[in-house]
Amino acid sequence: MNNSNFHEASRVSPPVGGSGGGMQILVFKTNLTNTSHIKNVRPALNLHPYIKEWNVDLHDCDKILRVVAENIPAAEVESIVSTAGYFCIELK
Repeated sequence: MNNSNFHEASRVSPPVGGSGGGMQILVFKTNLTNTSHIKNVRPALNLHPYIKEWNVDLHDCDKILRVVAENIPAAEVESIVSTAGYFCIELK
């Protein structure tokens, strides 16, 4: 099913050695409301060495950003998104 409100933006990175933290899934509430907003955060999220894949659900009322990463603090993802000019806070 192709849902135009769900933006898949995953990537695969080579394994990062030495972190020992394992994989984690982080979920954030954002104000990324359209594909232009997503295009603005894509470069930084794709280039981060610990982020393995990510996607944004534009259909969800909280515009959920889901990040699969290796040993990355939620605050770092929040900083990446906020540096691009958008709101981002981890949902716990």
